[in-house]
Amino acid sequence: MDKIIKENPKITVLMPVFNGEKYLKEAIESVLNQTFTNFEFLIINDGSTDSTEKIIKSYSDSRIKLINNKKNIGVIRSLNKGLSLSKGEYIARMDADDISLPKRLEIQVEFMDKNPQIGIAGAWAKIIGEKKIRCSKPIVNQEKIKIALLFKCPMIHPSVIIRKNFLVKNNLNYNIKYKHAEDYDLWTRAIKYFPITNIKKTLIQYRIHDSNISKTQSNNQNETATQIRVRQLKENLKINPTDEDITIHENIYKPESHEIKDFLENEENWFNLLKNQNKITNFYKEPEFSQVLSQRWLQICSVNSNNDWKIWKRFWRSSLRKKLDIKEWKNCELLIRFFIKCTFK
Repeated sequence: MDKIIKENPKITVLMPVFNGEKYLKEAIESVLNQTFTNFEFLIINDGSTDSTEKIIKSYSDSRIKLINNKKNIGVIRSLNKGLSLSKGEYIARMDADDISLPKRLEIQVEFMDKNPQIGIAGAWAKIIGEKKIRCSKPIVNQEKIKIALLFKCPMIHPSVIIRKNFLVKNNLNYNIKYKHAEDYDLWTRAIKYFPITNIKKTLIQYRIHDSNISKTQSNNQNETATQIRVRQLKENLKINPTDEDITIHENIYKPESHEIKDFLENEENWFNLLKNQNKITNFYKEPEFSQVLSQRWLQICSVNSNNDWKIWKRFWRSSLRKKLDIKEWKNCELLIRFFIKCTFK
């Protein structure tokens, strides 16, 4: 059986690691204890100087394939090395500080087998490492994921499973230019060739700690993510944004209080420009594109209302409001709270 798995694994579980001794055993054992067993576990040890290699070698499971980089080459080059060495039909990403729940691979393989048009599928995650355990539930609608990528990254990288031949066919891999946001960049390029989605199930435990890239490289990650969004504006909507435009766009998902009059006017005008440009390029489907913009317009107005009835009127009179999908409960709930807040201040 081991020989069959080695030669024809259904999945390659790809995990780069650099000095990951603290949580490594939990990560490895969560993969080895999967209910789905036909996989190779490709671990790229990126020049670790702690006990990482020793920990990996302590496991005798023949599914583990250890690749030792002679020197540290970074996560992006390590990932691309893993992609090229992988033998699986599917590639499941894994990080050395996270935990895959026992049925993760079983559920993801079944989903991908039943949906051959899907190239990448992420999942929901339980967030651990904070005082309060919470769940992260990224959107699952394929078209709305495509739209959301214009504003943020709606995928949890270590939760994804990827159809390898879709990457090969379309010459896709991780781009060293987008360090600390390489996953976000890859998804934005992938959507031009095939659908991506999230499975509506919690399949991993995603660990938050002081060494997370999102904490140690927060500023660099944000700058890179902005570059990715600007590129999408140029390529998908044929907009060449000014510095002021970029600030306005970045504020869409930073709805905290601003100088209210100019802020709302700028955001409303920007939303309308996005809608008009999409009518020309037809890159994003309607009515989903307008629905996403309407949802953000509601969020921005609600957060910045300061219990002011004038803000409610501005929201309600705007053409952006008309495409709000009130069949989504969270939109309906926010709309009601916003109205009450402005009416009974």
